Amino acid sequence: MFEGVPESWFAPGAPPLEVDFGSHRGVFLTGMAALHPGTNFLGIERQSERVRKTLGKIERRGLRNAWAVRGEGTEALREGLPDQSIAVLHVSFPDPWPKRRHAGRRLVNPAFLREVWRVLRPGGVLRLMTDNEPYFREMEEAVLPFWSVVPWDDGRETVATSFELTFRALGYSPHRLAVRRPGVSPPMPIQSPPPAEGDDRPARASRTRTPEAVPEDH
Repeated sequence: MFEGVPESWFAPGAPPLEVDFGSHRGVFLTGMAALHPGTNFLGIERQSERVRKTLGKIERRGLRNAWAVRGEGTEALREGLPDQSIAVLHVSFPDPWPKRRHAGRRLVNPAFLREVWRVLRPGGVLRLMTDNEPYFREMEEAVLPFWSVVPWDDGRETVATSFELTFRALGYSPHRLAVRRPGVSPPMPIQSPPPAEGDDRPARASRTRTPEAVPEDH
């Protein structure tokens, strides 16, 4: 279990829990927590400094339904979250690793999806968003045979991520896909290419650099 996350969030009858995987500096996380006080929001981010800044925002805004932790790749779900514990998992603009030799580092792959299936409640939803079309097509190939597509607009007021604001300001529309958890664990239909020789870095959700149009405090 992740340190600092209230145990009550995982108790029977607890409010729905949503996870922002690759939460960056917490713009989406804190915005959603403020809009929806009846839902708990957990951010998972690989960079410790971003986690620190997000926790600072949570404290300043007095958000009792938000928290952030450090975590990276599939291991973060495997080691940090119990079975069927979350209602929605958001993965927004994960690092696309566009070079062919780096494709094995991409976060959304069959192994990751099996962990997502494990931690989502029955009927839970995975929401994927990216600006990289080849990566998006790869995501579709991995999920569409086994997960049921649901409308992206779930009827709630929402918050744009920093990356989404940047890309829309540049005239681009991100690729988006929302899918519902299947009743049985999806198999491993495709195998992601292995990392380049000598490269054992884990897949990661968040990018190393913020787009130029996004202020640093985001």
